[in-house]
This record gives sequence, C-alpha cells and structure tokens, in this order.
Amino acid sequence: MSRHLLVFILLVFTYNVSCITIDLESAQAVRNVSSKFVGVTLDAGLIAKRWKTFNFTSQKVLTLAKGMSPSYLRIGGTAGDRMIFNMTHDQRNSPNHRHYAMKVADWDNLNHLVMNAGLDLIFNFNVLLRKNGNWDPTNAKELLEYTVKQGYKPAGYELGNEPNYFRGAVSEKQLAKDFAALKNIVSSSGVPPFLTIGPDVGGMLPGSKAPTFLKNFLEAGGGDVVDVVTVHQYYSTGRNVTLKDFTDRKVLDTFIPEVDLFVKTCNEKAPNKQCWLGETSSFSHGGAPHISDRYVAGFLWLDKLGLSALRGLQGVLRQQFYGGNYALLDTNLNPNPDYWLTLIYKRLVGSPVFDVTQTTDHNVRVYAHCTNVSSSIGYKPGSITVYIMNIGSVTVSVDIPFSSSKTQQRYILSPGDDNGLTSQFVKLNGNVLMLPNDNSLPPLIPVFSNDTLQLKAYNMGFVVIPDAMKAECMQT
Repeated sequence: MSRHLLVFILLVFTYNVSCITIDLESAQAVRNVSSKFVGVTLDAGLIAKRWKTFNFTSQKVLTLAKGMSPSYLRIGGTAGDRMIFNMTHDQRNSPNHRHYAMKVADWDNLNHLVMNAGLDLIFNFNVLLRKNGNWDPTNAKELLEYTVKQGYKPAGYELGNEPNYFRGAVSEKQLAKDFAALKNIVSSSGVPPFLTIGPDVGGMLPGSKAPTFLKNFLEAGGGDVVDVVTVHQYYSTGRNVTLKDFTDRKVLDTFIPEVDLFVKTCNEKAPNKQCWLGETSSFSHGGAPHISDRYVAGFLWLDKLGLSALRGLQGVLRQQFYGGNYALLDTNLNPNPDYWLTLIYKRLVGSPVFDVTQTTDHNVRVYAHCTNVSSSIGYKPGSITVYIMNIGSVTVSVDIPFSSSKTQQRYILSPGDDNGLTSQFVKLNGNVLMLPNDNSLPPLIPVFSNDTLQLKAYNMGFVVIPDAMKAECMQT
C-alpha cells in the first residue's frame, strides 16, 4: 500500500468518527428522582371528542398502559376548562359557555384503566366555573362525592390549565385563593391522601409573562397550598417545524434556561415542594405532523428527560399517551417510537442522577443514573446506566474507562426502516420493536460487549454496566 493511500484512508476514518470519553469514576450524584419521574397524559379534549379511536376495553391498550407503570396519568389540558362532570352544573355561573360533559362512564373508564394498569390518576378541575369572582366548586363536589362512593383513589388534583393565558380572567392572587379552596374541599370530601398540583403555567421563557405569573401565584399563597409546582414546556408551536429542528442542538439547548428559571423560582418561592413539567412534548398544538410521532422525535424527548433530572425536576408528564401528532400511541393504538423509548427509559433508568458531561463533541448528549433495580429486567444494586444520543452525522467512538474491565449491556436504538429519521418504527439492537401479541410486551434484549461503543450517526441508546459497584448505587 502506498504512503499516499494510507494517509487518505486515515483521513477518511478520522473524518467519519468522533471520539469522546465519559468519566463515570469521578461523577458525583447530584439529584434523586422517583420511580414515577416519567408520567403520561390524556388531553381532556379527547372526552369532548368521545375518545376518537381510544378503546378502554382493548387488551392492547391495557398492556401498553401497564408498560408505563409506575407513573402518573394526568387528565387535563385547555379543554379541561370547558368540562363539566355529569353536566348538572348551572352553566350561567361561568364566563365560558362552550361546555361539554364528562359522563359518569368516562370517569369510571379512566379510574378502571389506571387501577388495572398500575397507574396513578391526576385530574384537572375546571377553574372557569366561577361565582362572585371565586371558583365555584359545586361540580367538583359532585365528582368527589361520586369518587368516594365508588372507592376510586386519584393521586392528585389540579385546578385550571395554563392560567397565564386567561387574559386576566383569573389573577394570580385569586388563583391562589381558589387552590386553597380546592385543597379544603378535597380534604373534606373523605378521599384518600392526595397531592394538590399546579398552577400548570404555560411556558417559562425568560422575559415572557409566564415566569412572573408563576412567581406571583407562589408568593400570593399558592406556594404554601400546592404540593407540586407545575409548568408546561414545548420547544415552540408545531407550525412551520422542520425535520432539522429535531436534531438541532440549538433547539435542544433552548430548554436549559427555561428549566433553570423554573427550578430557581420553584425552590425559592415554594421550598421543599416538588417541581414538575406538568405537560410537555416536542412542539405544541398537537406536535408537528409526520415528525413528532416518528423516530427523530426521540432526540428531543430523551434529551429533555436527561436535562430535567440533572437540573432538578422531580417529574415529567408526557403529552400524551394517545391523541395528536406527538402521542405515544397512533390512531390504531399501536406504539410510536417514543413509546418504546419511554418504556426502555423506565426499565433501565433509576436514581440518583450523576453529573456527567463531555465537551469533545457538541452533537453527543450524555446522561447517567444508577440503574433501575426494581424493574422486571432484574439489575442489581451497584449498576449504572448511561444514556447517550448522537445528533451528528458521523459515528462516535464512546470510551467509558470506568467500565474497561466490565461487560457493558447495550440497548441501541436506530430507525426502524428505510425512512430513516421519519420512520414510524424503531429498532433495538437491529431488531424492530413490535408487540408480539395484545397481551405482552416484547423482551428488551441487550447486546453484551467489552469493546468501545461505536455509536452511529443519529442513533441513541442506553449502556448498562451491571458490575460498576458505584457506591451511590449500592443502596437498595
């Protein structure tokens, strides 16, 4: 081989491979998250539309819902402030006359689903039912009375959705009073222990009105009333979104100032209370058609989960389990790629959270936690899970010196067919993930390796080091 040819081959190889090192040995545990850190939502608008193709009696739906357990299922959204239980309330007491009914059967179906799937229900009451300037709890009391009678046990209650967009219909101070009334009414109803959750402010962009609304609400007494402080987050609306936006690190990074401002406000104005993204996905207004439900959406989702845990959130509720372009299930009730990504995350990722960074390649995002030792996969204490994504166009060589003498178990995700980033399917270690039948989820089988990981362009995945014996992960 000539000298010139050898130089050419080396140059080509160097151009097509990036190299990074992940230092797990010196990584410090900085946060803790619960097993319910990742939850899901169902938009209240589905009730108004009579659930579309969602089928509460479907064994497939139950199987897929069980895959999200343990977690919360939140019923909320903009349409929640038009919803009335059993439609017995006097509509004249509300400035909003476009009401629709949540029937008794709807409430029964929701509660039976969460009980059978092992989920915990969160319900958002209609805050626009008002009387003499205050929230009118008449309809809420009716729902609570029925809930107690049936023995249902929702885990949490909210009041209103994105109140900062009400155009002054409910002030921050008044909303804090309304939440105090909510907590008192639920407590008096005889329901089991519950969380008061809110105010579900829409967005936290620095310089916008949303952070001020949240701050004023918490200072006006809301911070004392709520157990969980919530905001919503989307990267932008689903209009005029391009495929590139889903792999652009500048887009991913826009989440950082939002989450940091939210955590700062939450911790300062409501100390010792949990801070959640009460509703979030890629892009709002249902997501981007033919993109938010495809393989490429996983980059925004996995990165958001990593940043949320690392920067101090205790909960992230994904909009949504079914419905819209950003749903985990499609209209035929089959899993979209983000369903599988969420399932694998919940099976492998535990607590605490480590402060792991790498600065060699800005197209590689890396996060690390102790492994989930409570899932069906059966990892033991001391294990550590790294999750990593390559949004660049070249292969990345990933060196984890801490695991050089230990076998890695890898769960690498790639597009499920020739459609690439817009594939409706996803491969796990080269095999397309699909339900084997309506009654069971497929096994999540890793690849065992001691070699340096070669993470291809636009691939993502999880690396478990079962024998890491990381001290912070030795607690059971």
